[in-house]
Amino acid sequence: MTKEFQIRYQSDIVSSLSRRLMNDVVEEIFNYLDYDSLKNSEAVSVQWRDNIAYGKTWKKLLERNLRLSAEWREMLEILVLKWSLDSSVPKNYMHCRTLCKQVGNSVSKLRRNWLEGRHSKNEFTDFSQPEIESIFWIRGSLNFEMNKSWIGRGQRDGSIRFWNRWTLETSAIFQPLLLTNRLLGCNTVRCLQFNDDIVVASYFGGSICIWNVHTTELLQVLDEMDVANYESHYIPVNGLSLGGSPGNYWLLSCLSSPTEQDFVTLRLIKSPSEEIPIVHRIVLDQKLRVLQLLVNDTHVMLLISDTETKRDQIQIRSTASMEILKTIQIPYSEMGVFDYRKGLLLVGSRYEIQLWDTETAICIRSVRSSSSIVFVKIISDRYWVSCNTSGKVEVWDLKCALNPAHTPSVLLHQLDATNLHCPLLYPVVRADEYQIALIPCRAKDYSELHIIDFLQLDEKAPIDRPID
Repeated sequence: MTKEFQIRYQSDIVSSLSRRLMNDVVEEIFNYLDYDSLKNSEAVSVQWRDNIAYGKTWKKLLERNLRLSAEWREMLEILVLKWSLDSSVPKNYMHCRTLCKQVGNSVSKLRRNWLEGRHSKNEFTDFSQPEIESIFWIRGSLNFEMNKSWIGRGQRDGSIRFWNRWTLETSAIFQPLLLTNRLLGCNTVRCLQFNDDIVVASYFGGSICIWNVHTTELLQVLDEMDVANYESHYIPVNGLSLGGSPGNYWLLSCLSSPTEQDFVTLRLIKSPSEEIPIVHRIVLDQKLRVLQLLVNDTHVMLLISDTETKRDQIQIRSTASMEILKTIQIPYSEMGVFDYRKGLLLVGSRYEIQLWDTETAICIRSVRSSSSIVFVKIISDRYWVSCNTSGKVEVWDLKCALNPAHTPSVLLHQLDATNLHCPLLYPVVRADEYQIALIPCRAKDYSELHIIDFLQLDEKAPIDRPID
């Protein structure tokens, strides 16, 4: 034994404690390690590996991370959906170790892929609905939504179809009960929103349908045309937003007309199967048009365009009172978009993206784009994503954008969402921490769903090799 190796051997406190049969102390030491440190510790020596193998360290790490880390909880939910895993914490050591590594490796891989721009591209051909698109694509009704579990979209018969987002297998179909036909194409879904409990869809005919997401039971049919002048050619429910928490869901909708006033209605859903009261309804000036809206527990946000002065603004209102708290003037755009997260407001307009602090109403960062912006989204606390009319997806560094001293470009990656070699018309985009999904709208009869996948999960769950 060399002198250097002897010194290292004697200074190995873990092995020293093990030789003294103090394995409970060794296990307590390992319990302080995070996932990466514990995984690396297994490779230090056979003694370390055995100490970790025959204790409860992996089980305690899994329980701790699932309790404290939203990243780990959501990743486990996704792996359960993708690989049909058992979501309960297993008692067996090897199962705990395997599940811990599947979740931990996926979290690490996702972070690395976003930073380095690594992704895969997938096409979902069964998503196309040409009969709808040939009539309504230009109205911007090619709408779909997704959350961590499902992708949802309206069908040609007015039903809502859900797919398992990770296997792309049909999960559920929600059948509507629509009110009397008032407009051509009234069975066409105009807007769609859903969460873990309810599905809400609005239709060109003026209906808003609400279903139970678990049973697919139709719970409510609301009529948004009760305030409309039927000769004014209203576009029923030109916007829809669902926010809040179980027992207090807020539903915000807008009834729009090119010739009359816009109506914005806020409802409170305490129990979806019971009567849903209108909490507030505001009527805007005839020259003002609502382009986009959003609601959460504390704020209502309206992106409003002034058709006379050609100016846009975002009104931040109190959810409780609908009182205007702040008004932020933004660049004029006929198709403006915005997103909000933790006090930050991201606004996309013609050739420009602005990042605002809503507390101070100060624009923190402004960047230029080569064409009009059709989508913006703040991704966690690290990035934001934008897409322009040509279908070019760009990933930006949010942390650098928030630093006033950072003068270089905050653009990280430019991605092509599709392999189409032709201009797009008005792509419809959704994005979150895992994927960016896009309908290209290249032509009236073409709308496969194109997915940029940063998570890149294997088709089957990787099998962890047992310790010899």
